[in-house]
Amino acid sequence: MSIKRMIFRFLKMALTLFLVNNCYGNEQDIIQLSLQGNTTAIQKLLDSSKSNINIKSPNGDTPLLIAARKGNLELFDLLMKHGANINVLDKNNRDILNIAAKNRNPELAKLALSHGIDPTMITSRYQGSALIYASAQGEVEIVTMLLNAKAPVNRINNIGWTALLEAIILGDGSKNYIEIVRHLLAAGADKTIADRSGKTPLIHAKEKGYSEITQLLLK
Repeated sequence: MSIKRMIFRFLKMALTLFLVNNCYGNEQDIIQLSLQGNTTAIQKLLDSSKSNINIKSPNGDTPLLIAARKGNLELFDLLMKHGANINVLDKNNRDILNIAAKNRNPELAKLALSHGIDPTMITSRYQGSALIYASAQGEVEIVTMLLNAKAPVNRINNIGWTALLEAIILGDGSKNYIEIVRHLLAAGADKTIADRSGKTPLIHAKEKGYSEITQLLLK
């Protein structure tokens, strides 16, 4: 490393420590630092007990939710080690597992589960679950993790859909959705649960021409 780069890194670290020790003190500062991804400054704040780790931003996000949205796993882990609420919900009632599925980030889901997030929570404005959303998104790896964590496989959301129905209705019948249907059925998904119009997963699969999914449902 060149002398100039070493000096720059030293000055940057010194500035961070100065700001934390002399400028930060408002509870919202940890929100701004989280948005910046400034792990060093947040570590200093938390070590000095100068901040509420579960404070919410004006739009309802805690530092942990911000770290999750940004995919900043280092910051996420740091916040968890200092007691952040892993089961926090955002203003739209989404949890961190929903965010992981939305952002196609199985590593975030894995980390959240390792820290004890509750996979059975009722989430989203549809009063569903992370499993339902991950199934709709075609996120095979996250669906598998959630099933292994005993997420409720037959929960029905407020529009009358289960994870199995969402995988078929909102999916495109591709390999990922075939695998998700396979995993859901193996975990005990009830293929007789119909939507509010009376259509079962099998009827939807046939109507969409999803032959492989149809065969799985006929077994």
